Amino acid sequence: MVESLRDYLSLMEQAGQVLRIKEKVQRDDIPELIENLSRRRKVLLFEAVEHYACRLVANLAPTHDAFKILFRTEDPYEFFVRGVQKVKKTVVTARRGFQTIRMAEKDLMDFLPVLKHYELDSAPFITSAIISAADPDTGAMGRGIHRMEYRGGNRLGITLLNPPLTTIFRKYIERGLKMPVSISIGVDPGMFIAMALKVPQGGDKLEAAGGLRGEAIRVIPSFDTHVEVPESCEFLLEGYVDETRMKQDGPMGEISGYYMSLHETPTVVVERLSHVESPIYHALLPTCPEADMYLTFISRAHIEESSRKLFSSITNLTFVPKTFGSSLVVNVAPTEKFKIRNMILFLLTFQMIKKVVVVDEDVNPEDLSDVEWAVITRCRAEEDIIILDRLQGQPIDPTAQEVYGVSKMGINATQTGKNIQARARVTAGDSQRIKSILQSMGGVE
Repeated sequence: MVESLRDYLSLMEQAGQVLRIKEKVQRDDIPELIENLSRRRKVLLFEAVEHYACRLVANLAPTHDAFKILFRTEDPYEFFVRGVQKVKKTVVTARRGFQTIRMAEKDLMDFLPVLKHYELDSAPFITSAIISAADPDTGAMGRGIHRMEYRGGNRLGITLLNPPLTTIFRKYIERGLKMPVSISIGVDPGMFIAMALKVPQGGDKLEAAGGLRGEAIRVIPSFDTHVEVPESCEFLLEGYVDETRMKQDGPMGEISGYYMSLHETPTVVVERLSHVESPIYHALLPTCPEADMYLTFISRAHIEESSRKLFSSITNLTFVPKTFGSSLVVNVAPTEKFKIRNMILFLLTFQMIKKVVVVDEDVNPEDLSDVEWAVITRCRAEEDIIILDRLQGQPIDPTAQEVYGVSKMGINATQTGKNIQARARVTAGDSQRIKSILQSMGGVE
């Protein structure tokens, strides 16, 4: 089983899924390179970044097939749902193999190639950091992925918008104490997506990651705190949150494709930076396929399990790329029309989903022109389109209002209950002769 980012990269390389960029690159050029090279649907490994000793990896999960390779299974969704239920307690191990630098009077940008992703971003942002802090009452570990704004020198802004870290931070403020934090960068995708899970109060997301991995996650203690972090990370930043240094956060381009600013967020003062030998920095461009894959993988894993139990006609679920998990195409076997309507209403109750299109099995959900053909030729708008107002959506949806309220839409684009002729298909020729001719012409895009 994969135990580190390096294990994962090795596995993906064996599968021919790593694109190595050997030419030395400038940090300012990397966001555009990621955007363009991500279209090749491979992990991107920049082996030389000007002025930095570390390498940089991006697009860690270029397709959902990456999770098949990661988990070594043909059904990674079921594997994920079952795995995270088998929590395994973390195991504390000795701290070794790290080089540590005291960061007082030093600049984080001298060590980390933090990227300014979009034109109007207020600063470079770390978007792949796992933030860990201990509850001052119980000692339980709270963890999450939160964007961090570079604020000069050894300081980073931190957005603490979601529990458990928001709750823990509030406790420190009430006590007049600074919250110690540890920031881990550079872990495998399995551990990374586990940070997006909700765990029972007092639980540790690394225990869910251990269940997914099938063995306990090894953790190491921070220098001056009770915070435990994954031993396998490439970089480890340690310090404290200073709530007296509040500052506007952003704007920063988010996964929605729009900028997001926060009125003010506290500042992290980084006291120590540790790294393994020849470290790898994980850069996550919010609008590249990787971020979309994490969101849609977790959603599909949970939605598929519950929806298939209720609607046996579902044969496939496909999230439309670049919609941050909001647009879903569902393939179904022949079934009653009222069941399709019930299915649409059920799926729209999920906070993440804003639009559902149901199509027959002969429609390719990954070819949006094919999906659109089904909508145009198989949907009767007056009876096949459902619009629901004031349902809870995603906070990153730019149309969301008042506790993330949005309007949602469902479309029945199936032949069910309609007198529609059979689909016209091109007459098949000899497959071997056609394949030979196409290959001689360079294939077909």
